[in-house]
Amino acid sequence: MKRILLVFFIMLGLGIIFPIVCKAANENEAEDYQLLKQIIVTEFSDQVPHEWGGTVSGVVTHLKTDEKVLAIGLNVCGAKGDGQDEWIRFFDAEKIPVTLFVCGEWIDRNASMLKTLAANPLFEIANQGLKNKPCSVNGRTAGGKEGTRNIEEVFAEIEKGARKIESIAGVLPHFYRSGDGYYDEVAVRIVKALGYEAVGDTGGTVGASSDQKKVFRAFMNPVAGAIAIVQANSFSDTSAESITQAIRKLRIRGYKFAKLSDYPLE
Repeated sequence: MKRILLVFFIMLGLGIIFPIVCKAANENEAEDYQLLKQIIVTEFSDQVPHEWGGTVSGVVTHLKTDEKVLAIGLNVCGAKGDGQDEWIRFFDAEKIPVTLFVCGEWIDRNASMLKTLAANPLFEIANQGLKNKPCSVNGRTAGGKEGTRNIEEVFAEIEKGARKIESIAGVLPHFYRSGDGYYDEVAVRIVKALGYEAVGDTGGTVGASSDQKKVFRAFMNPVAGAIAIVQANSFSDTSAESITQAIRKLRIRGYKFAKLSDYPLE
């Protein structure tokens, strides 16, 4: 779909029927980007958030299924070298479909890898934002990380990240997950207005520093349609070993693995 048509349908979806004139604030920004930004700022400028966290209103955290299915997301933002490479090789060797969350800074370092991953049918590419920031319309923080400070920054974080992925991978990502998985509900409405899904996880993100109980909750006895996000840090630590063993045991127990796009989400 051409971007100008996408903008038109977003205007219809938001009930905007009056003409909007773009301000040429930045000549480096495409005209459709400027128009879309102005639409979002106009629509959401008066909305005040009341929620903050990983499962606020509008965030999807499950696949819509009663089957024994687990969706695994791999967050590669901030990861480099052996950690991310080993995780990707593991999922590829085990033939496990995975949704990869990438951010702008990671893409700048790994453009050729992104092209290769996008061409592998086991993997789908999802958006972790331009700068991997928590998604807030008023500058909330999460995990010591400052979030986006206003609607314009929310829009840029989401849309510039998506367009950067599209420019290299050739596919506009459908799924978005904020930095540290934190949102306010107004930001989530913006995600949806732009045509994307805001993704959370069922049992909490599992990283290199996760304790064994957290690993157990996420992988040892997942509910049907659970989403588990793995942080692609060291592959040699104890949590990584627990995850890989748990994945193999789940397969023996009859679990299937899926990308986010394989099922409707709720």
